[in-house]
Amino acid sequence: MKLFLQATSLLPTTRPESSIAVVVMASNESVGFSVEKCPKEYPSYRCSLSEREQKQAKEQLGEDDFVRDQTLQKMREWIAFHPHIQKCRTDSIFLLRFLRARKFNLTEACETLERYLSMRQVFRIWFENLDPEDKYMKQLLAAEGALPLGIDNRGRMVGLVKVRNFDATKYTCHHLGRFTHMALEAFYDDEQVQIGGGVAVIDCQDATMAHFTLFKLSDIRNFMECLKYALPVRVQEVHLIGLPRIGAAIGDLILNFASAEMKRRISFHSNLSDALKLLDVNLMPVEYGGTQTAREITERLRKRLIASRQMLLQLDELEIDGAPYAGFWNQGKDEDVEFGMEID
Repeated sequence: MKLFLQATSLLPTTRPESSIAVVVMASNESVGFSVEKCPKEYPSYRCSLSEREQKQAKEQLGEDDFVRDQTLQKMREWIAFHPHIQKCRTDSIFLLRFLRARKFNLTEACETLERYLSMRQVFRIWFENLDPEDKYMKQLLAAEGALPLGIDNRGRMVGLVKVRNFDATKYTCHHLGRFTHMALEAFYDDEQVQIGGGVAVIDCQDATMAHFTLFKLSDIRNFMECLKYALPVRVQEVHLIGLPRIGAAIGDLILNFASAEMKRRISFHSNLSDALKLLDVNLMPVEYGGTQTAREITERLRKRLIASRQMLLQLDELEIDGAPYAGFWNQGKDEDVEFGMEID
């Protein structure tokens, strides 16, 4: 942890020889990104938030034009002088993932970015080649088990996972992990999601023992560590529905590895009706009493993933010297599998 706590000490008092300037770029930031850690010019921030969302950002995150501009500048300088970061996106939307996730606490945002970069290299089998054209990713999408439902009446992105839809005899936890992170990455640059955070609804009804034995202790621990320290997402609520007795041990492990704050945000529901009392029902699929079909939601996700494909694949260009961070992750033999082989 000491390495992370040195984040602010890495901020320079002078700029490197290639001066850092903020300029207005004519092209949209979302079309391709530079991974040069210290470019001569940075594109300026272009706000896509509504007045309501800007107010929400001010009230919940302490964000305003001055805070945003100052922290972006300091974070870019920190990256430019960082001894271990080799390649990194420095566009506003990417850095705001981390600043907003940590409510503009610069030190915490820098720590999260370090862990995010190192995490991607340590767990290559989870994070590399997030390609929506990959055959396994296509199959998992078609299963209609991961459904980004939309923004609820409190401004939060709601995602539904139907565990029973994933064939536990065909896919491993690595398939599911890579698919999950691909879907998350497709939304991380969405300013609405950055501001409002997310709500996860995990429907475990009709899940089998095979679903729960997919995950090893190290997998659960590392996922919770990623969630706490490395993923640029504000988890507002987690609803676990119908967790069967065979999955109770998984629930206990999740709580054991969760932070005190996260524990307060996790709710266990014995049935669907109890959970729906706390959710925006209109967003739910028809089978849950909502107004949209799983096929419609999946088709929207498919289009979003295809539109994000260039960005998703470019993430493999991010680079950090992972050696100083290796001790933060529990690396078992499964995580050492070389990517590029079939994960059967």
